[in-house]
Amino acid sequence: MNQSNLKNMVVLRNLPSNIVEEAIIILKANKKIKKLEKVEKNKKLEEMTSKKKENDYILKEAEMLISNYISVLEEKKKAKKVNNKKMAQKYKRIKNYAYITSIIALIETLLLFAK
Repeated sequence: MNQSNLKNMVVLRNLPSNIVEEAIIILKANKKIKKLEKVEKNKKLEEMTSKKKENDYILKEAEMLISNYISVLEEKKKAKKVNNKKMAQKYKRIKNYAYITSIIALIETLLLFAK
């Protein structure tokens, strides 16, 4: 198998499901996207398809598992951004503190040599 074909595949294992044991997701080819957008279905269309296909339990559960997995990934990204902002603020405070203490130490050494 070619390695370039495997780059756009994701395998989900140990899923919290009674029916689905493992899911393989094949992603589209890499494209430059200006803005990420969520794809949402119309509720009317969803209701009509659910009435027609009541026996597609496996497909519905697989869709639910994948959507849950994606939402967990998005939540992790948001939490990571918040943590990065907090870390940047702490870094600025520590840097300012280091500058101030070094200036004070320099002034004290100059005063000691002046005596």
